[in-house]
Amino acid sequence: MSENNHTTHDPRIAIRLSVLLALLLSGCATLDKNECLRADWYAIGLEDGARGQPVERLGEHRRACAEHGVTPQTERYLAGRGEGLKSYCTYEKGFSVGRSGQSYAGVCPAGNFSAGFQRGREIHDVRRRLDAVEEQIRKTKAALAAGIPNPKARAAEVERLEDLSREAEQLESRIAALERR
Repeated sequence: MSENNHTTHDPRIAIRLSVLLALLLSGCATLDKNECLRADWYAIGLEDGARGQPVERLGEHRRACAEHGVTPQTERYLAGRGEGLKSYCTYEKGFSVGRSGQSYAGVCPAGNFSAGFQRGREIHDVRRRLDAVEEQIRKTKAALAAGIPNPKARAAEVERLEDLSREAEQLESRIAALERR
């Protein structure tokens, strides 16, 4: 028997593959059997609402629990989700979600959350641009430190560095102004 054939029959590999497959399959379901059987649908809705989950999340729970013969209590879930959304749909939460670059599923009524999300997202986007400019500055400085023999090319890199430095200062000022608002 060759070495390659021996490793394909290794029981450790089969066990690892079985565990991996189980983890992958369990990752697809929103709730496991015990959670479905013991479900407090109000609490599940409350948690989903507090996380800003769209109402379609109930359908995912329905599919997960159907495998175990359990049907969600829609009214209890929706009541809990409505309460949970009250803690999610705030200006502060919108700002936090936007600033961290997370996505938003549009679950809140127009108003506070959206305004906070837009402001937070603007800061996030400007910070990302600042990070990109700072990376360009690092690369330009490294190129200059390594030495550029052509005087015109070196002058162009020095000018580029100055432009990037100005842009970085402007972005930092813009971030500070956005955070003060």
